Amino acid sequence: MVSLVLGGCASVFDAPYVEVEETPVALSVPDVEIEPEAAISEAMADARTYPDIWARIREGFKLHGIDGDAEVKAVAKRFGASGIIQRIAERAGGLLYHVVDAVEARGPPMELALVPFVESGYSLQAASHAEAHGAWQFIESTAKNYEIGIDRFRDDRRNLVVSTRAALDYLQALHGMFDDWQLAMAAYNCGERRVQNEIERARRRGVEKPGFKDIAAALPQETREYVPRILAVRRLLLEPDEYGVKLPVIANAPQYTVVEIHRDIDVLLLARLAGLSREELLRLNPSLKAPVVIGRHNVNLLLPPQAALKLVDNMATYVGPWVTWRMLRITRAATPQEIAERNKLPLNTVLQANPLPDGHYYEVGSTLLLPAGRQGRIDSALAQRAVLLTRASSECMVLQSCAGDAGRVVPSATVNGLPRR
Repeated sequence: MVSLVLGGCASVFDAPYVEVEETPVALSVPDVEIEPEAAISEAMADARTYPDIWARIREGFKLHGIDGDAEVKAVAKRFGASGIIQRIAERAGGLLYHVVDAVEARGPPMELALVPFVESGYSLQAASHAEAHGAWQFIESTAKNYEIGIDRFRDDRRNLVVSTRAALDYLQALHGMFDDWQLAMAAYNCGERRVQNEIERARRRGVEKPGFKDIAAALPQETREYVPRILAVRRLLLEPDEYGVKLPVIANAPQYTVVEIHRDIDVLLLARLAGLSREELLRLNPSLKAPVVIGRHNVNLLLPPQAALKLVDNMATYVGPWVTWRMLRITRAATPQEIAERNKLPLNTVLQANPLPDGHYYEVGSTLLLPAGRQGRIDSALAQRAVLLTRASSECMVLQSCAGDAGRVVPSATVNGLPRR
């Protein structure tokens, strides 16, 4: 991101940045950790308990008194005829296991695992026009309230592990406010204040314990449709044959291993040590925005099991530079030309790694990435993921992602259109 103004004045003799040192490697913490074998064995044992992930989801449903709802039935019929649920289910694939596991571990209704069906079509790369991102569609302010990291190097709204933890924290907090899961879902979409205001109005009308149906007419249209859509997905999963839905075969077993990185490492090197292409790594982990993973973030990644084991083995024996990029933190507003001249790099190399519109400046506090050494070589595909940190995300002028245009908006296969939360 970039600032639109040049703030303050400084001597031209002062360097406009300081070098950011690599994260110190803690002797007590390994470079990389994977899920304990005990947890994996337990997960595999669970796979024998249910014939597939759908059976496990159905058993976890807890909401009652909604099966006869005419609106939910009508939405379910429409979804069934469109084939949208099959398409989303196929995309969700191995992601579903991690969400279902997280919901079951906490104990709320399994209906919460259906929220990403409606929010994003279970796409980690989904982005709405209101700048909500990821499978759970967090905007920046809510993400920060629930400790989702967003900076120059990562956007954990697109990290399945982190965003699922935060979404369940948020939904359970909303349930604590309203003591009603449908109201919690509504508040997740339009905000707790709006729901609370409508509940208070309903009470003034004489409704002793207002539920979603009592306030739905006063809520935004998107929210009025949002909760019935989640419940319609529930109905389709309960009775797929009735609606002509053919669910894909998805085993109740982990398809990916959670790996936690504790040291700075080039994304390209990480992929190579795991035996993956960069594209394969980023497809599962679109939260990685820069060509460098920062160890102090304790980054959680999803990897195929064999790739996770290979990464652990290869990182233990690797000899060579872990990072081939320098990090600079801007201490006074500076032009790309000044950065290029001071570092004896071509201007286009600086701009390629740190995009900036003509006539603008890098703002104080922004972090720049430059190739180590002065050869000026740069991996253009990774550099295109660069997004500079500013005081307000609304000032973002350039947002580039290797996901391409399809990753910039919520995919067409979503049952909620463009979330605005």
